[in-house]
Amino acid sequence: MASIQQSWDEVDRRVREVRRTVERATSAEEAEGAAWAGLLALGQLLMGAYFDQRASAWMTGKRYSHADRRYEIVGAEGVEIGTRFGKVAVARPVGRLVGAPRASRDLPFDREVGLAGGFTLPVVTLVARLTALMAFAASRELMKSLLAWAPSSRSVLRIVDAVGAQARPFLEQAPPPDEDGEVLVITVDGKGAPAISSREYARRAVPHGTRDVNRRHARRKKRQEHPRKRRGPGKKSKNAKMAAVGVLYTLRRAADGRLEGPANKRTYATFVSYRALFEWIHAEARRRGYGTKKFKKVLFIADGAEVLWSLQQEFFPDADVCLDWFHVVEKLWKAGKAICRGTRRERQHLEAWVAEQKRSLRHGKHAEVAAVIEAALEATPVTGPGNKYRREVLAEVAAHLRKNAARLEYSRLRRQDLDISSGIIEGAVRHLVGVRLDGPGMRWSRDRAEAVLQLRCVLINGLWGDFEQFLGARRVRLAAQPVPTRTHDAVLKKAA
Repeated sequence: MASIQQSWDEVDRRVREVRRTVERATSAEEAEGAAWAGLLALGQLLMGAYFDQRASAWMTGKRYSHADRRYEIVGAEGVEIGTRFGKVAVARPVGRLVGAPRASRDLPFDREVGLAGGFTLPVVTLVARLTALMAFAASRELMKSLLAWAPSSRSVLRIVDAVGAQARPFLEQAPPPDEDGEVLVITVDGKGAPAISSREYARRAVPHGTRDVNRRHARRKKRQEHPRKRRGPGKKSKNAKMAAVGVLYTLRRAADGRLEGPANKRTYATFVSYRALFEWIHAEARRRGYGTKKFKKVLFIADGAEVLWSLQQEFFPDADVCLDWFHVVEKLWKAGKAICRGTRRERQHLEAWVAEQKRSLRHGKHAEVAAVIEAALEATPVTGPGNKYRREVLAEVAAHLRKNAARLEYSRLRRQDLDISSGIIEGAVRHLVGVRLDGPGMRWSRDRAEAVLQLRCVLINGLWGDFEQFLGARRVRLAAQPVPTRTHDAVLKKAA
């Protein structure tokens, strides 16, 4: 007990020392720097005294039960525990099964105070939150600038793997939002994140000592052995793994009778598949009242991807459907450029044509718009410079409008004051996936990309505080090693 009292005495001494240092400061900058450094050092002392006091209850020879098994404290080992104030040295008690001195060790002290892999829970949640916001290296640099220390790169990956694995279970049990409106809107889209390929992973696995010392000549040799095929306009080479993103929100009736929103927006996403996403958002929609009389109307909005509409028929067959307005307008511009030749010189002609077709669509005349495009297709000769491409574009747009005729009821939806565009989901995929997972030079393994994606869902949904409480009720366990890399080969998958 004497050593514990000495620890608390040292805390009192350090408090007085910090006060004297701040009093002698000649500028606010100096005072703030001294106060911050002193508070971090004081925090380390406080945490050290706390750990010593709790560890003193686990004396050598003490017996205890855990998971219906009897253990005995056989000694202590010196370790450093990562806290928000820095690393704190602790003599951690170690237990073993009674009568089995060679059995695996047990760490009752870690369980009692809520440690995870040698870190306190606030450190674990802070690292997880920072990595959900920014690159792993940047998050470590930020921690160093604020707290004067940061976990190792390997520990950061272990934390992301462990906490990210808890994000999906938390979202699935999180209570639905209160005070939903009378209209439920479901919108789905996707965005790719650059994934590491098998070829690149094999190259990175080569030990550094066996690589060509002259990196400049090594790159030249690589280009000679594996020449890149020239890509056309708009073609990308990031080997993307598609993230399926869904947003649920409601529209509520205001005092003036109009629908306002979005209200209670929740975002969900996964790299597994679109089907896995639809299963998830269907379960969430049912928890919010889908399938009951709670919502007067359910609206589903998406772009032209056929897989989305096929899954909509399976999971939300009774919903009103709407093909995203801006997606259709893009098709009109594409068709207009094929019809109005010389648009670089006569831009006004093209703009007037597109505006007329948009007006027709807004008034429910989608059949007339398709007929106009089909007439232009018939009037375009089969031969002639550029005519083959123009005919392909016009045929594609006309067929697209005919196929989605039932999803182009913009006039009726606007009369009911409903949304006709997927701007909400476009912003969601950009913010959820693009900002964090689609950065320059990034190459994600499949499991870690999923972990970060789920953490960002928790963060964007404004549930991080509840998530920390959820983690506190459970013991977060960090694996000894980060999750092994799983590659993704988009080109091979597409070819198959």
